Amino acid sequence: MRYIVNILLIIFLSSQTFASHRITPVVEAIRKFENTVVNIRTEKIIRQQFNPFFNDPFFDNFFGFNRVYKTQSLGSGFFVRENGIIVTNYHVTKAANKIFVILNNGKQYSAEIIGSDKILDLAVLKINSDESFPVANLGDSSNLYLGETVIAMGNPFGLNSSVTTGVIGSTRRILKVDDGFSVFIQTDALINPGNSGGPLINLDGEVIGINTAIYREAQGIGFSIPVNVLKRVLPDFLKYGYIRKSYTGFQTSETQEGLKITDISADSPAAKSGLKKDDMILQIEGIPVRNKKALSYILRSYPPETTIDIVVNRNEEQLERSLKLEEFPENYGLEYLKKEFGLTFNGKTSLITVKSTSIPSYIKKGDALISVNHKEINKLSDLNNIVVNNLGGEIIMTLHRNNSTFKIKLEI
Repeated sequence: MRYIVNILLIIFLSSQTFASHRITPVVEAIRKFENTVVNIRTEKIIRQQFNPFFNDPFFDNFFGFNRVYKTQSLGSGFFVRENGIIVTNYHVTKAANKIFVILNNGKQYSAEIIGSDKILDLAVLKINSDESFPVANLGDSSNLYLGETVIAMGNPFGLNSSVTTGVIGSTRRILKVDDGFSVFIQTDALINPGNSGGPLINLDGEVIGINTAIYREAQGIGFSIPVNVLKRVLPDFLKYGYIRKSYTGFQTSETQEGLKITDISADSPAAKSGLKKDDMILQIEGIPVRNKKALSYILRSYPPETTIDIVVNRNEEQLERSLKLEEFPENYGLEYLKKEFGLTFNGKTSLITVKSTSIPSYIKKGDALISVNHKEINKLSDLNNIVVNNLGGEIIMTLHRNNSTFKIKLEI
């Protein structure tokens, strides 16, 4: 009888051991995290002009009509606040008319966008519910190891929750994306289109990145937005619905040698930090910077009141400075247009007109400003905000003159 008991005890302990071998650190991390991941389904309404007569323009006024299409797209996201705040990618929810969120238990909710940013490819959603939801732990993407095991979670091809594993191949991969500039975590964990917006987590069950699937040339390689980018801008999304643009106080010009500081405003963050005119910018927060697009991308993820480390070359000597970012001075955008293009505007009524200009070959006094970057302009503060938010890029002005409408692109 004693032998039978011993045999049964050995079998029991062995089965427990085998079971424990199956519960790896990967399994434990997924268990901690799986209920915070959601599937996202969006609906978009597309209206397309249709002419039954072989698209002959002559018949447009008589028989042309709009065809209406409804398209759907899939993505992923994860909870960051108990009241139903979810993070995903901008491109997952772009132009969506309706957004639906499906939880791990199958429950579905409608949601709305409370803030998004195309440059950073981030969007923040709010579920229409008073319930409390499990929240993801946000890790530290500045503390990563090459070869570290990571887990990509999401909703590939609409197949409900799914996970893939891999290792970190680069902690800071710099890529040109859609004529822009981005910094990613690189991994060989598979990230398919439906995984976009889902979390990349470590073995502690912490988010270290937000998965994105926008780099089609990469095979067997996935990319994630570092979670520290999200941590810096999330408070702005929640409070303002957008990311505030930071003011540095310096102007730059692209040269063959790199990005040169051409002007520094008095009493600005740049002046206070000790930067000088003709300094060549080498790095910001350890990221090489050689053009305005790189500068714009990096600064986008650092709201006012944050501090950045900047490395410059001055007279063949490398210097490091700390620069505390501030909010833009009032009417900075309007002052910029006046300084660079001689443009001032009459704005006492809802009709904004050009008051003065130093580029009369393109814009004349009396021209009516209709929109900028496809956004209607009804007051000067609208124009000011658009200019500030597009510094380092361009604006497209739509103007009206003598019964005709035209567009002008200005590099700012």
